[in-house]
Amino acid sequence: MNSSEITALIADDEAHMRTFLKLILMDLGIQKVYLMQNGMDAVEAFKEYHPNLVLLDINMNKMNGVEALEQIKEINPNASVVMMTAVATRDSVEDCKKKGAIYYILKTQKPEIIKQHIGEVIESITAVA
Repeated sequence: MNSSEITALIADDEAHMRTFLKLILMDLGIQKVYLMQNGMDAVEAFKEYHPNLVLLDINMNKMNGVEALEQIKEINPNASVVMMTAVATRDSVEDCKKKGAIYYILKTQKPEIIKQHIGEVIESITAVA
């Protein structure tokens, strides 16, 4: 599988962040990207579209990213879910890892660093498939 065959789902309550992440994914070769603004919509979209990669903001309304992570992993224990947040504690990182997140990205990092991290995740997905 190459990056153009990967589908992705982004859930973030901030429109500018969804757009920023979509642009990064498209720059990395991913053409099919679904955008959601909360965890509840993310879970429903995951059920419908079965994306290869999910980027979840932790702090969202209706359902937060951690709750969405748990539900997505119930649907597909092998789902590749990356958690994203502006504020991280060691406990929150470890909690997300325990619940099945494959990566954790701070949104406060420079755009090129975020792109590099997402690129590494995509490489791992394409290597496995």
